[in-house]
Amino acid sequence: MKTSTKTTIGLLLAAIVVAVAAMIHGARRFEWSWFYPWVVSPYVVLGLIFCLTPVRSKAQSLASCVVAALVLVSTCVIYIDAMWYSGSSTAGLVFVFTPIYLFVGGLVVWWLAWFVLARQFAEDP
Repeated sequence: MKTSTKTTIGLLLAAIVVAVAAMIHGARRFEWSWFYPWVVSPYVVLGLIFCLTPVRSKAQSLASCVVAALVLVSTCVIYIDAMWYSGSSTAGLVFVFTPIYLFVGGLVVWWLAWFVLARQFAEDP
């Protein structure tokens, strides 16, 4: 397994830990809910898309690592702010909408990064 694949998987696993920890903190204890698969699903699907493509170029590998890092930072900022620093009664809605934003945004940014990096690597002699 390539180092970039290991890095991508590690970053996405760290994001899963942050998201689940935020859910447990918000509920004040662990109690099974169908929101856990919903919240974890963007990281799993993005990981599968990033790591299981048949041909991985250098640009695609680098784009996957960059986007996984951005997804981790976004997860930390959004969930930690909502669960630890927000006093709003509607802070729990972050678990409904954030997975959608992370999935769609992650795919769009990954495609753009892959496109830009592929052009960059093609221009280098």
